[in-house]
Amino acid sequence: MATIIDVAERAGVSVATVSRMMNNPEVVSEKTTKKIHKAMEELRYQPNAVARALQQKKSNIIGLVLPFIDYAFFSRLTDAVEEYCHAHGYKLMLCKSGEHQEREQEMFSILQANKVDGILVCSRFGDASFLKDYEFPVVSIEREIEGIPSVMADDYYGGCLAANELIAAGSKNPVILGSQVPDYLPGTKRIEGFCNECSKHGITANFCMIENDSMGKKVLENTFYEYMEKNPEIDGVFCMGDMIAAQIFTCERAYATNLYHKIPIVGFDGFEISEWMQLSTIFQPIREMGECAVDMLIKKIEGKIAPQRLVLPVNLIKRESTLRFQ
Repeated sequence: MATIIDVAERAGVSVATVSRMMNNPEVVSEKTTKKIHKAMEELRYQPNAVARALQQKKSNIIGLVLPFIDYAFFSRLTDAVEEYCHAHGYKLMLCKSGEHQEREQEMFSILQANKVDGILVCSRFGDASFLKDYEFPVVSIEREIEGIPSVMADDYYGGCLAANELIAAGSKNPVILGSQVPDYLPGTKRIEGFCNECSKHGITANFCMIENDSMGKKVLENTFYEYMEKNPEIDGVFCMGDMIAAQIFTCERAYATNLYHKIPIVGFDGFEISEWMQLSTIFQPIREMGECAVDMLIKKIEGKIAPQRLVLPVNLIKRESTLRFQ
C-alpha cells in the first residue's frame, strides 16, 4: 500500500508539500498540485481520513445510526442522507443498532473514535439522555429528544388527514391497525391526531394493536382477521404503515373475504407499494427529512445558526382504496 512518502518521491516534491496540498491546497501551485494528484492516481494512494482528522480537528465525516436498514423508511432515508452529505463535501458512516440500546451506545463510541464531525440518529429507546454527553453535535430524526435538535414529519396532522378521508368514505366505525408503540415515538402522534379528528365528528376510533415483538406477518394477519370476525361493525381501517396494509391485504384471507374492496383503507408512509395497491396513504417527505437533518447538522458543525426543531408537512394521496366509496 502506497504511503505519502511514495507519493512525494513519485511527484518529485517533499513530503511536507504533499501534506500541504492535502490540508491547505490553496497554498500549493496548480502545477505542483497536478503532479501530486497524478502520482496519487498512479499509486492508487488513499489518504488516511482519521489521521487527517487528528491533524485538522475536522474529518468531514457524518455518522448515521439507525435501528434497521432493510425497512423501506430507513433505506430511503439513508439514500437521501448519503446523497446530501456527498453534495456538501461530507462522507457518511452508517451504523445499525438492531434496536439494542447497548449496541446503539457502542455505535456512538465507534463513531467518536473515528472522529466524526456529528451524528444523525433514529433512536427508539426511552432513555436517550446519553446523546447529550458528546462534544460533537447530534440531530434526531423522527423523534423529539429534550436538548437535541430534531427533524420530524407532522404525524399528528397525518392522523387527522387519515381520519377525515375514512369519514369522507362513509366510515363510522374505523379501526386503527398497527403495533403498540411507546409514547415518545411518532406513531402515538398519528393515533392522537386520528382519534381527535374522529371525536370532532362524534366517532369513536377502535384499536387493533399488536405487540411490537409479535409483528410477524402470520401473527399480524391472524390477529386482524380474527378481530374483524368479532367486530363486524368495523367499516374502515387506518393502517399505521403502508407495509402493514400490504401484509394484511395481499394474503390469502384478503382474497377469500374480498375485504380490501368492501371497506375503505388508508395507509401511512407513501411507499411505492401503496401505488401498486392503489392504496390511499399519508405521504411523509422522507427524502426531505434526511436532507434537512443533514443541513441542520452541518450548520451545527460549522457553528452557524440552525433551528432546534423542524416539522415537515405530510399530505394525503387519494387512491382507489377510498375513492371507490366516495
